[in-house]
Amino acid sequence: MRSRVWLAGAAGIAVAVALLSWAFERAGGLRFVQPLGDLAVWVLIPAVLCEAAVQACKAWKWTGILAPTKRVRFASALQAVLVGGMATHVVPLRIDELLRARILGDAEDLPAATVLGTVAIDRVIEILVLGTLLGLAAIAGDLTGPLELAVQVAWAGFVAGALVLALFVLAEARAAAFLARWTGPGAALINRLSTVVTDMARGLRSLPRGRDLARVIAGTAGEWTATIAMYALVLVGFGIGPASSTPLVMALGGAAAYGVPNVPGAMGTFEAAQVTLLDQLLRLPADEALAVALVCHAVLAIPISLVGSGVALGIWLRRSAHLGS
Repeated sequence: MRSRVWLAGAAGIAVAVALLSWAFERAGGLRFVQPLGDLAVWVLIPAVLCEAAVQACKAWKWTGILAPTKRVRFASALQAVLVGGMATHVVPLRIDELLRARILGDAEDLPAATVLGTVAIDRVIEILVLGTLLGLAAIAGDLTGPLELAVQVAWAGFVAGALVLALFVLAEARAAAFLARWTGPGAALINRLSTVVTDMARGLRSLPRGRDLARVIAGTAGEWTATIAMYALVLVGFGIGPASSTPLVMALGGAAAYGVPNVPGAMGTFEAAQVTLLDQLLRLPADEALAVALVCHAVLAIPISLVGSGVALGIWLRRSAHLGS
């Protein structure tokens, strides 16, 4: 088991190195350094503030998702989010969710498994948001060629999936009853599936309601608004007037890059995605596109890694002092 974990980590690092090498080779080696000199450094301050807002909104959203289980403190959720964000960029395995579940569970006296269960709800919300943003990108009309087709196909897939999910929730009782009554071949296995179907539907119905749902919606909207603003600011810093959908599509590309498992901090996947998108959207030269991608990635990775490491160190010191006493 342990060898598989190490193998997955090594594979992720290999993918990161290969994609980074491709991006640098496409940009002509160190030619990207010259466009970096054109960056208006002042934009880094509001860009980093946008990223800080993203982390705060994630924590605020999480308190809303957890509200049906327990009212947790915003400070506890924020420190868990910060340490999890650090782990995303430092560790070549997707342990960030496990880590933040453990930290919040310890801080609020909740079982880590209970906290981790809310991640599934968070993922459903993310899928809904990504699908909505894909639709907006398709409607904006700034995309052309293969990228336009890819976004339209993804949007169609999301709509179909959302309809299937809605039908599943609506028809769950009938489906579960049918499976429970099945007496044909494989009856034992099919009967057990009725419980699985019921549990899945119950989980999908466990979304927060009322003020808690409003908190989740506000946190999600703030998170994505701040993310899109960060990309827009970096483009402005390079003197690039982005088309209306460019920062949005870059945000979607960044989310997809970070979704690749076992790649530490989306190294390589992020640069490859952004260079490709900037070529398709703005026809930027490869060296300038790589410079933009590296700055965006630095804003996403460096502050959260430094702050998250500091928070993790503080937690470790407090626990050590407590055990020592």
